[in-house]
Amino acid sequence: MLLLACENGHQKYIREINELKAEIDQLKSKDSIRKLPIKTEIPKDTSYLESVFKNYDLVNIHELDSTIEVDLRYADTNNFMKRNMYDGLRNAYFNCEMAIRIHNAQQFLKEKNKNYTLVILDAARPLHVQQIMWDSVRLDTAIRHSYLARPEQTSLHNYGCAVDITIKDLSTGKFLDMGTDFDTFSKLAQPAYEWVFLGDGKLSKPAGENRKLLRETMRRARMNSISSEWWHFSMCTKEEAVLKYKLIK
Repeated sequence: MLLLACENGHQKYIREINELKAEIDQLKSKDSIRKLPIKTEIPKDTSYLESVFKNYDLVNIHELDSTIEVDLRYADTNNFMKRNMYDGLRNAYFNCEMAIRIHNAQQFLKEKNKNYTLVILDAARPLHVQQIMWDSVRLDTAIRHSYLARPEQTSLHNYGCAVDITIKDLSTGKFLDMGTDFDTFSKLAQPAYEWVFLGDGKLSKPAGENRKLLRETMRRARMNSISSEWWHFSMCTKEEAVLKYKLIK
């Protein structure tokens, strides 16, 4: 099933077409017309990015695993720029191999705790959006260069090879405490300084354990963490991505 999903990154659109055809067949019957609701619509993401992603060999993560939650922070104003950068996009896209690894990570997490689920905060990001982010962000120069890749240098997100992710407890409906929120530009958010903040109490022991669980889960699925952001993971180096995958423009 996973290989089939990889071969066809746009199964959602085929499914929608088939559903529409089935609905038309229903309308041919007078009896079925009386049974249909007054308004029947096929749920559809209207973000212009859907048409952008169609041009690349990308997979909607929900085509592999519908249990993974998607909460794209740049598709709303709940981000450090307070700006909707993704036009309300609701789906998370990755290259095929990355999508499979995230699916596997979800299975590994469920083995640890069936009430836990991965929540995707950012996925594939077109280069033109990267440029808009770079041009519009107002941050100290050092912080800007540390947390946001210059457009000409590209980011692994621009190849569908990176994910920003966290964990949610379905029994409470709350995200696990990671010590900081996503896109917190401080040393407290950096795994490299965890030992310092665990020592002085600024990072609680439960938050440290939650970060450890996230890293172990993602690493088991063969994804790499970085020292500056607890939420960021990737499947390869940028050099490897350039050689193997298309740059999403």
